[in-house]
Amino acid sequence: MMRPTFLLLLACLLAACRPDTPTSREGVWSFPEQGVTFEANYPRARMTQCEVLGGDEFGAVVRPENLPVNDSPWFAFRVRSQSEKTITLRLRCQGGSLRYRPKISLDGSQWVLLPEECYQQSEDRKEAVLKLEVGPRVLHVAAQEPVSRAEMEDWAATLERLPYVTRTSFGASVKGVPLMRLDIGNAAAKRHVVVIGRQHPPETTGSMALMRFIETIVGDSDLAQQFREEFHLVLMPLINPDGVDAGHWRHNMGHVDLNRDWNAFAQPETRSVRDQILALKEQGRLFLMLDFHSTFRDVFYTQPDEATSSPPNFTARWLAGIGKRVPDYTAERSASPTPTPTTSIYWAHHTFGIPAITYEIGDNTDRALLKRVAAAAADEMTTLLLEMKDVK
Repeated sequence: MMRPTFLLLLACLLAACRPDTPTSREGVWSFPEQGVTFEANYPRARMTQCEVLGGDEFGAVVRPENLPVNDSPWFAFRVRSQSEKTITLRLRCQGGSLRYRPKISLDGSQWVLLPEECYQQSEDRKEAVLKLEVGPRVLHVAAQEPVSRAEMEDWAATLERLPYVTRTSFGASVKGVPLMRLDIGNAAAKRHVVVIGRQHPPETTGSMALMRFIETIVGDSDLAQQFREEFHLVLMPLINPDGVDAGHWRHNMGHVDLNRDWNAFAQPETRSVRDQILALKEQGRLFLMLDFHSTFRDVFYTQPDEATSSPPNFTARWLAGIGKRVPDYTAERSASPTPTPTTSIYWAHHTFGIPAITYEIGDNTDRALLKRVAAAAADEMTTLLLEMKDVK
């Protein structure tokens, strides 16, 4: 007589062999009866679980890396079907609320916003229903256009071909990924500017603005060339590579918000960046630090004008100048007299007495406008710093 445990094992094996049995492995969910497969097993992806609800309707859950966490849930996955059809996906967010209407792409490079009629969100923003046109060709779905570590490294490698750009590595992330640094302009100059980015993984519009900003500075305009002769810019564009690769909502692999670690410096990423910046003090004078992020709207977080900083009155003049260069754009400013003392800009201003600004780009800011403003911001920065280069 067969034992019950053997019968149970045999039943499971037979079920697994049935062609209509859903199967899953790490980050991949296949539904043979529907002919549909979901994938979240690649860098920048995030989907925690997926199931078939009946017919061509599916349910998916996205969870954060750990709690508590900032309410900026990231999701990204791929889906394909053996035949062309429309599927329904009920997406649930645990530990946060859905912040973005998804973007879709057929090649992973060109992205468009999912049509409004294909997206319905619950009042509490915990759930959404997506209607997706799928087929044999993979459909990419993401909260925002992903800007991956590989893409940023390719971008940096392209800049490195320029004679006045040098790329090096410094320090390492929690998982041992080397952090990237680009030195732009006159390496022997005694005047320094620091630009950092991507402390928070989902904030891809911040990376888009950062890249356009830097592309303006390495351009061939007379202004850019003069700036590179007089100044040395240090760029560290990807401070949280682990979190980006893992599709985290906010944190690094140490489960820490890096932009709340500029006091304790408990994480290897912030310690390494800090040490790079401190070393510049021995090589001359630091004039400015910019930290690129994303949020619900365009806003610049700054010190109040009455706060002592050198060069003086830079921030007010810079933002006013951006407005003049882009007349249809208003640069919103938030200057708190009681700033968060664990952020990068508080640390930079407190340590060096310089203007230190968080450059925030809205999630839904028009991408063409984003680039226009970033280019204008770069031109206005170079203009002002060249005027102020001899200020004591």
